[in-house]
Amino acid sequence: MLRIPVKLTAVTRPQILTFYRYYQKSSKDSIGPVRVRFAPSPTGQLHLGGLRTALYNYLLAKKTGGSFILRVEDTDQTRYVPGAVEKLVSSLSWAGIHPDEGPPPTNGPHSPYFQDGHAYRCFCSTERLQAVREMRKKQGRIASYDKHCSHLTPTEIQSLMEKKTPYTIRHNTPIQGTTSFQDYVHGKLQFQNHVLDDTILVKSDGFPTYHLANVVDDHQMEITHVLRGEEWISSTPKHIQLYQAFGWTPPAFAHLPLLLNSDRSKLSKRSGDVHVEHYIEKGYFPEAITNFVALLGWHPHTTSQQFQNESPHDGQEDILDMQQLIEQFDLNHIHHSGAVVDPLKLSWINKQHLQRRAQTSDGLQSLVDLLSPLERIRNINDIPMLCCYYFVEPDYTTKEAIELEKKLKSRALELVADRSITFDTLSATSFSEGPSKIKEWVHHIAGNHKVNANHLMMVLRYVMTGSKVGAGVAETMHTLGKDTCLNRLSMFIKTNIHK
Repeated sequence: MLRIPVKLTAVTRPQILTFYRYYQKSSKDSIGPVRVRFAPSPTGQLHLGGLRTALYNYLLAKKTGGSFILRVEDTDQTRYVPGAVEKLVSSLSWAGIHPDEGPPPTNGPHSPYFQDGHAYRCFCSTERLQAVREMRKKQGRIASYDKHCSHLTPTEIQSLMEKKTPYTIRHNTPIQGTTSFQDYVHGKLQFQNHVLDDTILVKSDGFPTYHLANVVDDHQMEITHVLRGEEWISSTPKHIQLYQAFGWTPPAFAHLPLLLNSDRSKLSKRSGDVHVEHYIEKGYFPEAITNFVALLGWHPHTTSQQFQNESPHDGQEDILDMQQLIEQFDLNHIHHSGAVVDPLKLSWINKQHLQRRAQTSDGLQSLVDLLSPLERIRNINDIPMLCCYYFVEPDYTTKEAIELEKKLKSRALELVADRSITFDTLSATSFSEGPSKIKEWVHHIAGNHKVNANHLMMVLRYVMTGSKVGAGVAETMHTLGKDTCLNRLSMFIKTNIHK
């Protein structure tokens, strides 16, 4: 975040930090618009859990007339994935979540919305730290740091500094007493201080860890409420202690329940079907995804049952657009228990939003634009013929299909039937950015193999639709979705192998 001049005081407790300037913090009890943030790491694709956290923060901000901030937690440079920030912003925008402040081009009064900072000293080597952990484990104790360097004298510190001994900066956690806070979801939570570790605040390379950057940034950005996953509960007492050390008022906290599989195991971020891009490519409506995600751990005022216990065919009161979600969202209606991600519920919700679109002139037009190749429809009887491929897979073994193949350029057919040229490269192509990326993919193949791009388009239309006429190829493929396109391409390749 903002650069803050930090004075390192060489005393027996070297973790003391003196900040020359800071912003006055709003009390969590103050009445008025909230300032909330979504602060993901730029390490990959946005997943459902991250989208839910962003959505809940966004809903709370909009309901109270406050501000929603997108902040990138780039404290771990080794895990940074190029392009991750752009994909994150794109996925949020697709879902209708638009930050009031954030990375360019949004920006804001507290820019830049990336970390920046310095701070304090523990000279223990990696070998010593490992030995301490192993010893404490053998003793049946928590494998935490033993506070060795907190007892160094100023002379010892000076000597180590002169030798250029590498060091990190730790927070000196109190041994006695407790640290507690009030959580909107879980009520009062209390932790014994002696079980808390001396958290590293600054790494040996001078870069701040998440814990320091998180607290400083939230304070500087005047964040009033922190909504995040319950996996962060164990870190909250450490953050509370840092707020206290700086003389700052902590924000209010709400820790959201875990997302679960149908067997109630924790939903894995590494599973492909938890990424938002997966649902974009599958063709789900953004309003259906935000509606579904909102109900993962929260229920509207009109719903008496928790959604994970409802039949997929009940609960029309659960079908809410973004404005309705904003109006009804309330922290007091967030559940304590984990929320099951139910694909059947998602499909049902998507169906309801499809029907909603069909009931309005604007929504119906969007469906027409999505499904109908209008420039090729002469009368209503053309619609089933030109659009049936959205619902029925092509059959490449019929007499008509074989005759149609004979009319296509053989070189283009050979290229499309080559798995390494088409299937493998299409697998790596993003559908979330619209038909333009698919067109780039086609032209890339055409250029590499010196074949006419239009000939490739004709073959791909046949592969995807079983027809020589229809809507634009890239638009058709985008509407069908990546999985369907890959399945049809795979079927075509297998069919050609046996010809």
